[in-house]
Amino acid sequence: MNKPGNILFFILVFLLQLVISDYLNLGPWVCLTLVPFLILHIPLSRNPHWVMLAAFGIGLGLDILSAGVPGMNAFAAVLTAAPRKFFYRTLVNADRQDKTEILLLKDVGFLKYARFLIVLVAIYLAAFILLDCVSVQPAGFIAIRFAASTLASTALSLLLAIPLQNRY
Repeated sequence: MNKPGNILFFILVFLLQLVISDYLNLGPWVCLTLVPFLILHIPLSRNPHWVMLAAFGIGLGLDILSAGVPGMNAFAAVLTAAPRKFFYRTLVNADRQDKTEILLLKDVGFLKYARFLIVLVAIYLAAFILLDCVSVQPAGFIAIRFAASTLASTALSLLLAIPLQNRY
């Protein structure tokens, strides 16, 4: 995908995340997020520091525009972006390190893509949910919310990834 198309993709997914944050309330049990999906789709050739800075911008923008607590999404996004390259090498393929394109489902297969996505979503939601409710909620609630949110957010991201694979 060309650079304007990539920018348009990020804007549309970010706007979809804003709509989800503001209008799709699934109760206290499920927190839907597309931020790890955005972080996964930053080109692999980018410097990790640049990726963390972009993730911080995405998270802070989401915090400000969706009436969230400023810094929660930004913190979780940076924690997700920091080990992205490590988990890519470990979970997807160490032989593809020279590739500079965006990781697509059709390039690596469904299982590797889903495994990588689940790890990124889990890191993001662990940081976000622990910041959100660690001092006021029991551990059982936190564990159930984490598991339900990880499954729901991964499923939503995979639903977006399937039609996206034909666009590149």
